[in-house]
Amino acid sequence: MADLPSDKVDEAKQVFEVFDKKYEGKVDAYYIGDMLRSLGLYPTQAECEKRGQTKKSGEKTIKVEEFLPIYSEFYKMPAKNFGTYEDFMEGLKLFDKESNGLMSLAELTQVLVAMAEKLEPRIVEEILRSTNTKDDAEGMFNYEVFVRALLQGPFPNEST
Repeated sequence: MADLPSDKVDEAKQVFEVFDKKYEGKVDAYYIGDMLRSLGLYPTQAECEKRGQTKKSGEKTIKVEEFLPIYSEFYKMPAKNFGTYEDFMEGLKLFDKESNGLMSLAELTQVLVAMAEKLEPRIVEEILRSTNTKDDAEGMFNYEVFVRALLQGPFPNEST
């Protein structure tokens, strides 16, 4: 693919192979966003669905030749199109009532499940598990540590 550096093409092909569970050269289109996030990008579900991601697993598959242009499109987007560290921190500070770097884990869960681009509770649980995010005795957690772990990816605690 001429519009991506060769090292990025190779990296995308490697990620694609990891998601090719049946070794058939195809990946369920449901995982387009997950593959992009594995490549260090942060697209929204809506952005991925506009480019062929399905809402349910098993609806359609894509080949690497179909995935590379999608990756290329997101790769070329300015970083501001994705949530940056600063964006996440600014948004979460709204919930930091005592300005001490802590917020309620229950409140974060409620926001992720009920607002804007809603996540399923199981996805929120997976994110919290993957980032090793736990609340303290008062139900609070350090959101800066959470954001850094979230943006770091791939997640070291993720089971395959």
